[in-house]
Amino acid sequence: MLKSGHFCFFTVVFFANLKRGGILLIQIAVGSLYMFSIPRGYIDGFTQWIKQVIGLCLTAFLQATILVAGLMVFKDHALLGLGLMLSAGEVPRIAGTFGLDTTTRANIMSAVYTAQAAINTTKVVAAALK
Repeated sequence: MLKSGHFCFFTVVFFANLKRGGILLIQIAVGSLYMFSIPRGYIDGFTQWIKQVIGLCLTAFLQATILVAGLMVFKDHALLGLGLMLSAGEVPRIAGTFGLDTTTRANIMSAVYTAQAAINTTKVVAAALK
């Protein structure tokens, strides 16, 4: 039986995962812009984008798993369950230590360069079709 505290916690986890899912969808949509740079040999932005997507997916999976484990353990061992639930918040920091970027910081210069590359590629294709 769910108590009010569990319902509140499930609501917080649900909306956090909903937010993370929206961020992941935006990351996937932006990733297609990096495809214009790959044929020209500029793969730094694409590599960073791959790391962000992997970091977001890994973080979401590990945090949800640790939170559910904490909830399952909480009714028998309250301190251990609470420790598990609190440790789920450290997953993004640990993933960042290993080089996975789990933030959604915007690199302005990379975005400007990618937009310019997309515009230039469109101009070249339009000129070739004339």
